[in-house]
Amino acid sequence: MYTEPLQNATLWLERGLNKLFSQKYNPFYYHGALPNFFIWALFISGLLLFAYYQPTLATAYASVRYITYELPFGNLFRSIHRYASDGMMIFVILHMFRVWFTDRYREYRIVPWVTGVVLLIITFIVGLSGYLLIWDQEAVTLANMTFNLVGKTPFVGAALAEALMAGKMITDYTLTRMMFLHLGIPLFMMFMLWLHYLRITRPVSEPPLALVVMLSGVLFLFSAAFPVELGVLTNMSDPAAAPLLTAVSPNVYFDLLYAWPQYLAAHNVAPLLVVLLVIAVPVGLLILPYLQKKALRDQFAVVTRENCTGCSLCYNDCPYEAIEMVDRGNDGTRFKRLAVVDPGRCANCGLCVGACAFKAIEIPRRDTNNVLAEIEAALTVS
Repeated sequence: MYTEPLQNATLWLERGLNKLFSQKYNPFYYHGALPNFFIWALFISGLLLFAYYQPTLATAYASVRYITYELPFGNLFRSIHRYASDGMMIFVILHMFRVWFTDRYREYRIVPWVTGVVLLIITFIVGLSGYLLIWDQEAVTLANMTFNLVGKTPFVGAALAEALMAGKMITDYTLTRMMFLHLGIPLFMMFMLWLHYLRITRPVSEPPLALVVMLSGVLFLFSAAFPVELGVLTNMSDPAAAPLLTAVSPNVYFDLLYAWPQYLAAHNVAPLLVVLLVIAVPVGLLILPYLQKKALRDQFAVVTRENCTGCSLCYNDCPYEAIEMVDRGNDGTRFKRLAVVDPGRCANCGLCVGACAFKAIEIPRRDTNNVLAEIEAALTVS
């Protein structure tokens, strides 16, 4: 499998970090929980910025300038907001690659993978719309480049660009639309996070308190030591008057996920090709789980009704909540309950086979003796 070298490299790196942070506080073991820490930092710092931000072409830049230079601790909160967004993107990408490299994105984990890709797209949109709201000259340039690229999307480009701009040109409603995306989509993110965790057994959604305190201190000190700068706005009378650009300065890279499309656009790559490459990334991630052999497809635990006593041992041991105990009705036996397997949740792990003392549950093509031997070997190693 092509992921084996990557998995070995990941495990080697984790062992190295264990020596530095200890196993309990190794950030690699909380790669899925750390983005949640940054989400809370973004919500809290964003509330203050939202209280003073004015989403119109004439006042947006001035309100950000007021937050940055005149509001007490305003730039500290703005810096925390900016660096928290960078931190979230870094750990989201780290989380994605670790899940990929350790082969935890296929079969019964496909729902977390697909919802994770959707969350990655949402993170991209929220981050980009946030950068545009600053509305300095670089944000104006980026907005023009983005709307130009979106307009090149096959079949729906013109309509999509018009929907994003809230018209055929940049107006006050454009910033209102960007603010809606920046504030509204995170609400949808909460729903996707729920779906993301739904199929994960005992998800680690929060890092340890000590790690939260350490990250909060680092975020606060880094924001105080390296406050973000506010760019200039050269045309204060009509900030949206700049013509639509087909490229952007190579020095204007805002979003970690948007840097490479910006680079291509700045180096005169055809806008249509840039758009197709941007679309290809999430599409490729979505089909990735289907590219490898589906070794576990159509294999799940099967209950032998005649042997099941309704003892619930398999139900209690299943870590994936794939077994339900139901009323077996009047089937001529003295037992009242029956184990029923949900194939959609079954991970084919075999724990239920090991738990059953009555040989009432099996996994096709894997007999009981083999499953018991696998469980015994795993327990010996641990």
